[in-house]
Amino acid sequence: MKQFAEWVTGRDYRAGIFAGALALIPLLGILGSGLLVLTTLKRGGWAGWGATGVAMLVLLVAGQLGGSPAVAGLIAALVLWAPAVALAGLLRRAGSLSLCVQVAIVSGLLLAGLLGASLGQGNAGWTARLLEGLRPYIADSGAGDEVMQVMIGILPGAVAGSVMIAALLALFIGMSLHAVLVSPGAFGTAFRSLRVGRVLAGLAVMMMVALLFTGQLVFGSLLAVMTAGLSLQGLASIHDMAARRRWPPGIIGVVYVLLIFMMGIAGPLLASLGVVDNWIEIRGRGQPGS
Repeated sequence: MKQFAEWVTGRDYRAGIFAGALALIPLLGILGSGLLVLTTLKRGGWAGWGATGVAMLVLLVAGQLGGSPAVAGLIAALVLWAPAVALAGLLRRAGSLSLCVQVAIVSGLLLAGLLGASLGQGNAGWTARLLEGLRPYIADSGAGDEVMQVMIGILPGAVAGSVMIAALLALFIGMSLHAVLVSPGAFGTAFRSLRVGRVLAGLAVMMMVALLFTGQLVFGSLLAVMTAGLSLQGLASIHDMAARRRWPPGIIGVVYVLLIFMMGIAGPLLASLGVVDNWIEIRGRGQPGS
């Protein structure tokens, strides 16, 4: 892995070609984003954006050969790669993973607000197409029009949260590969110290209260972004306690299994843990003998 990471980041075009090729394979696009992050962390922002340009060119060529619209490559670059490379540039300058996550959350909230505003102005074509694809599954579940309205209301936050998490996962992948090259174990240390901060955690609590008392789905939409971000701190807290108490690896494995197969329950629980961790030293309490 170390040799591959060294080689693929040796030239901008190598990381770009791999990122573009991986984007064509379902579920592997995030790995390509991680390579662009790795290039940025190792060689700087210009190299990262140059590799992103090459990756976009690969998608454009593949789209032309496959008969897809050329704009599809640009959209993929904006959604999959640009946020991740931007966060990698911030991390390289500031050296703080917590700051990167905070910026990602604020950006996610702004994106959710913009998408929500587009709905308010009647520009709902993108939601209509997405919901049309989901309609058969909703019908099979026996859900009615009320569920559809709730989905429309929180959809901007769900989309923004998905973009945010994709960028952060790519950042984590790139950081872990970079750590292999320069400082083994550095990513684990940085992730275990991740904190969203009391300001954003308090904002999430206020959004929850506002949603409960007003029923306005705009707060639910924004809360979807906050939940995604705070769940990362909850996960970081569990990893930190596991390291301090030397828990068996299977315990962490169970957490990830629950997060994958029961995300609707595990995600909010992790986010709640993340909120509490900003005021109560949960990680400190995880020390042996505490």
